[in-house]
Amino acid sequence: MNGYDSKEEVLEVLLERVYWIMEELYQSGFDTVHDSTLEELGKVQGLVGQYGMSGLAELLKQILDGVGMRRHRIAGKEEDRMGEIYTRVNEYLYLGMEKIAYDRGWGYYCKAGGEEAQT
Repeated sequence: MNGYDSKEEVLEVLLERVYWIMEELYQSGFDTVHDSTLEELGKVQGLVGQYGMSGLAELLKQILDGVGMRRHRIAGKEEDRMGEIYTRVNEYLYLGMEKIAYDRGWGYYCKAGGEEAQT
């Protein structure tokens, strides 16, 4: 993930990728997930782990495993934790995007304050 100006940009792009994968999973109902979606989920799960978001990486792994198991079920729907995990991922995404916005604001005002102090 090269070519970005700041860590906030990198994290924002990663979180947006996760968001769109979650949107695809939601639309599929977790039962008819396309192979390309699972492949992308696996890639993103590795990336977020490399960028230090181990909690999100673990949640994505649980979704990946859960969706894989659901695809091979023949009988009725047993209870699983997919809804709970999905909700936790969405909370993580929301809080992550909020933190990025706060960090950008902090950087903006600290930079502006530093320039005023020099003049």
